[in-house]
Amino acid sequence: MKNSVRENHDKRTCWCNIRLTEKEHEALFGKLKDTTYNKLSDYLRSIIFNKPVNVKVRNQSLDEFMNELIGLRQELNYLGNNFNQVVKKLNSIPPSREYLTWLGVSEDLQRQLLSKIGIIQVRIDQFSDKWLQS
Repeated sequence: MKNSVRENHDKRTCWCNIRLTEKEHEALFGKLKDTTYNKLSDYLRSIIFNKPVNVKVRNQSLDEFMNELIGLRQELNYLGNNFNQVVKKLNSIPPSREYLTWLGVSEDLQRQLLSKIGIIQVRIDQFSDKWLQS
């Protein structure tokens, strides 16, 4: 019986309505989007009762890192696909002049792939150094 009384006491049954202009409404929801709250009522209760409001923070270096990784991944996929095609071609033909041509192409693609892997390693090292300093 005590639990049901306590539940009724904690249940929100009162309403508080306000009118806003369109501009105010947009500003309010703009601020809500910058927080960790999913519901406007939770956000407003925090503000009204002077509770801390958790604001989302964008990490600029992480955004840059993600953009860099996306570009490098695309380049690696391109080089990896080309390298796989060359290796398949090499495996399908007997040693000949064509074989030697494809072998040269294979070696060139392998160098490009290793170069990109080196660039990725350098960028990862740079970002990790940057994060460790802060």
